[in-house]
Amino acid sequence: MDETAIKFSLLSVREVEGATAINRRALRRLGRTPVNVDLNVRVVPDLDRSLLSLVVSCSYVAVIGFIRTRVLACSAVATFEVEDLAAHVTLQGEEVVLGGKLMMTMLGIAVGSLRGIIAVRTADTPLRFRPLPVIDLTALMCRISYGSAVASAIPM
Repeated sequence: MDETAIKFSLLSVREVEGATAINRRALRRLGRTPVNVDLNVRVVPDLDRSLLSLVVSCSYVAVIGFIRTRVLACSAVATFEVEDLAAHVTLQGEEVVLGGKLMMTMLGIAVGSLRGIIAVRTADTPLRFRPLPVIDLTALMCRISYGSAVASAIPM
């Protein structure tokens, strides 16, 4: 194992309880209206136990009858155990900064989990034909690194 390798393992992936909401009334009126997806990422470290949780949330928004309407909101949390986490995390005020390769891998897992939760939750709705779009993790990482952990307005 070379010096830059980081040992980590996935402990759990789950839907954030109570965070998923489907606006069924808006879905009935949606039709072929374009839907934008906003994606948020929050990093929650537990340095004492060497745990890192990534909370990824998305919001499907459409303009229905000239009103910007949230059609779906969903969140997932992926928790990882990272060997010597404190050595890989930098705290800048309340912001948590994590090394690029490690963050990219963890983010890929968390977004993939959110994608699966959305597929299950929207299986019987018109949104089943509008899965979470492909996320450019590199662009998302840049947004996170420069203080904005929101990837917004991904058109569908």
